[in-house]
Amino acid sequence: MSFGEKIAPFMGRVLISSLFLLAGVHKLQHWDQTAQYMAGHGLSMVGPLLAASVALEIGAGFGLLIGFHTRVMSLMLFVFTMIVNFTLHDFWALTGAAAASAPAEMQLFAKNVAVAGGLLVMVGLGGGAWSYDQFRGGS
Repeated sequence: MSFGEKIAPFMGRVLISSLFLLAGVHKLQHWDQTAQYMAGHGLSMVGPLLAASVALEIGAGFGLLIGFHTRVMSLMLFVFTMIVNFTLHDFWALTGAAAASAPAEMQLFAKNVAVAGGLLVMVGLGGGAWSYDQFRGGS
């Protein structure tokens, strides 16, 4: 296996996991603002949902970073990303004054679709040579 084949999955995990780790920490630091944003999209039980999303982003994000059960962590983050995408970045449903944010929401939606694609690649291929999964003898 070449150096590129070893480092590419590792760097991919680092880059994608950093998105989720930073998002989870940001939600912790800006709990009230995030809760208001979620409530503004019609979500109920915002507190438990927000806590679950922080736990998932930080927990699965760290698991993905080190390559621990990479396929499972990637699948969980894929499902989470797509649910968030269709629930909170519904640019097609914005009307009135909120319609001004439609281009930004569309950009976030598209970015999340790309991230979801990267996560699906990891579901299929695993964490690569430089991962905890590989260290423990799995993929």
